[in-house]
Amino acid sequence: MSIQQPVSQPAPAAPATPLRIKRLTLTDFRAFPGPAPAHFDLDGKNLLVYGENGAGKSSLFYALSDFFSLKRSRNLRAYKNVFSGEPETACAVDVEFNDGVPGAKWFLQASSGAIGTASSGSHALGGTGLARERHPAAVSRGGDARVTQAALRRACLDYRALLDTNYKQGDGAINLFDIALERLLADFPVPVAGGVTHTIGELWQAVERARPVKHTQAALARVNQACADFNNGFNQALTTLHPLVGTLLGDLIGADVAVAPFAFGGITYTAAYYKRDREIAGRSLTLSVSYRSHQLSVPQHFLNEARLSALALAIYLAGRLACTPTATTTALKLLVLDDVLIGLDHSNRLPVLDVLNSKFADWQIVLLTHDRNWFDLARSHLPEANWKCVEVYEGDGAANAPIPIVRSTQNRPARALLEKAKELIATPYVEAAANYARQAFELGVRAACELKRIEMRYCSEPKAHQAQDFLDKLNSWRATGSVKQADWDAALQRLETLKNVVMNPYSHPSAPNIPKQEVEQAIAAVDDFLKLVAKK
Repeated sequence: MSIQQPVSQPAPAAPATPLRIKRLTLTDFRAFPGPAPAHFDLDGKNLLVYGENGAGKSSLFYALSDFFSLKRSRNLRAYKNVFSGEPETACAVDVEFNDGVPGAKWFLQASSGAIGTASSGSHALGGTGLARERHPAAVSRGGDARVTQAALRRACLDYRALLDTNYKQGDGAINLFDIALERLLADFPVPVAGGVTHTIGELWQAVERARPVKHTQAALARVNQACADFNNGFNQALTTLHPLVGTLLGDLIGADVAVAPFAFGGITYTAAYYKRDREIAGRSLTLSVSYRSHQLSVPQHFLNEARLSALALAIYLAGRLACTPTATTTALKLLVLDDVLIGLDHSNRLPVLDVLNSKFADWQIVLLTHDRNWFDLARSHLPEANWKCVEVYEGDGAANAPIPIVRSTQNRPARALLEKAKELIATPYVEAAANYARQAFELGVRAACELKRIEMRYCSEPKAHQAQDFLDKLNSWRATGSVKQADWDAALQRLETLKNVVMNPYSHPSAPNIPKQEVEQAIAAVDDFLKLVAKK
């Protein structure tokens, strides 16, 4: 009797790596003059950027927003740096992905009038000047699928987008129809007859195309059916959108502010006798908002700026979550937020980070801010393995074309400052090392209170808390997990001593001669403390 050998099964295929941006390069683009390119290395991670006002932070926003777009807000010529003296063909945006394939490029190509062969990933937009604009999402010659797929689902928001949902609505009810049609739900997929799927944007285009030139019976039937198809699809999208808005709003600011289901009566074609009176009527999508069960007729005049900002963020983010479940697992899903949190105080900003980490874990996120305090708090709070941090500073103001300074930095500011202190202590700059050690200490005790969830008294201005305030609270913390109480108490006592003897006196003008050994002890004390803080 023969023994049949088991048939070996093929090993399961490894999951495909999601597409991510590896590097963004700007050349002669807005604040970044040519000919030298400015590189932003994401390495497939999320990116947190601090930029001084006017240093070029928003240049990243415009570059990403219009690079990953099927309908750009401006052509590339409008973004060229006006001070560099470089030819217009110097202006370019390059994106390298993590797929090992040559990157995509948005650029201006010198031309005598005839469209030549575009480089890999770039396609002609046309034009009659000396340079032709080529964009990787242009479909006339076959767009780069990586860019076009990302453009369908990306969300790029700045503070002005938030205002569209509240203050820009004036004194009446909030009408979100155009925002929902163009930004929130344009790519929401709707099954139609015959097993075909159309997006909300495509259903709206069908309505526009069906508007009759003459009112024949067949023409009116076509436009009425197109309106009915749109209404059916739009209502499906709103049914999906509403609970997501409520959940996100609760995550951001709690249950005080609530939203009722959207009110949409449907669009119809007005078959009036005179052409001037013919229109697509019913373009109204209203949002009913309540605060602690009190119905608000004009929310933008009742709610404070923090709650309005949270409501706007919840609406926009819910739109992305509603539309992306059908996206392929490998497609790039990009979320770019430029200073959208300026309307929120610090206590309401951290929940935004928690929402991004939990609800948008499979997205690549770019956060841009001009708020230094918020930048330091955010990079201490965000998972170190998934985020990169960059600082952008103004260049030499005396230069004809100032070149911004782009500097990568560690996620953990206290650790980064301590490493700088260690570098300086090996040089003659002992005073500078002492100063960096003090900064590391101050940020370290602040971050420790956050990580250990130690409550501090409320201050409208976070800077009002002194390092000693945090140190006092840490002294009362009871060690948990792998942290031993004796080690914790000893580390804090050592910090307290060296703060008074070394870090405070040596960080002020006219400091006494600083013994190098004492500064080394202070650096070691802060180092030991940060290691304890990092333990679970």
